Amino acid sequence: MPRLTARERRESYQREYAFQKKHGKSFFPNAVFHDTIVSLIVVALIMGMAILWHAQFGSVPGEAEAGRIGGLLGPAYEAKADPGVLAYDPRPEWYFFFLFELLRLFKEPALLIVGSVIIPTIWMVLLIGWPFIDRNPDRRLSRRPIALALGVMVPIVLLTLTFYGSKAPGAGGAVSTEPGAAAFANGPCSTCHTLANAGTAGNVGPVLDEAKPDYETALNLITNGKGGMPAFKGQYTADQISCLAGYVATWSGATGTTPGPSAPSAKATYPASCEAAGGDFAGVAAAGG
Repeated sequence: MPRLTARERRESYQREYAFQKKHGKSFFPNAVFHDTIVSLIVVALIMGMAILWHAQFGSVPGEAEAGRIGGLLGPAYEAKADPGVLAYDPRPEWYFFFLFELLRLFKEPALLIVGSVIIPTIWMVLLIGWPFIDRNPDRRLSRRPIALALGVMVPIVLLTLTFYGSKAPGAGGAVSTEPGAAAFANGPCSTCHTLANAGTAGNVGPVLDEAKPDYETALNLITNGKGGMPAFKGQYTADQISCLAGYVATWSGATGTTPGPSAPSAKATYPASCEAAGGDFAGVAAAGG
């Protein structure tokens, strides 16, 4: 099929437009009627789900702070939050995972506004404004490479960020009361390493839950450093370094309250070194008495 010139395409469009204007259906009342029907269906669906959710509520619990069970669509309400629980690990809803991952990438306080406001705003402005920027009437994708690239890039980026955000550790700070956890989470270790037991999500250095270093390896790296990792000899005492090495070896790759596979390598010094170091290194239980 021969390719039409710009003039021929314009004339063809004008003929089609004139034909549709004369014989086609008008926006009112046809399109308005269709939109109204679809809107009523959506509202009816939402109302039906709300009724189903309410119909499956369990009995009101006797305790005021207890939760009330539900059915397929979730509980009526959950139990009252307990501020004394230190192991809570807050995470966003799935549709905010992309923003959660952006905040992990721009974790410096001065850059938080970039990940939370500036980048999402640029995306929204581009998506809303692109039809007004690109006025090309040609419907061939090959003739609209910029619009095609934008339309493909944005969902790919959002889906990628959503995926990695769903796999990332939560933002709950130190979620463990084990000796060394608070010192790890509140110190420079947290900015570089991911360790689930401490609730950290650093993405500069290795993920410790995957590396699972033994005590001697962790002790050597913390003391002397390697590559981009600084040496902490002189910044921390021998007991503090031994405590961090023991904590990392014991709780890297841990499953719940079960220590990781390298835990036996630290038994000789951990947690005794943490108790000797005191403060955040000693852990909540030891610090409390």
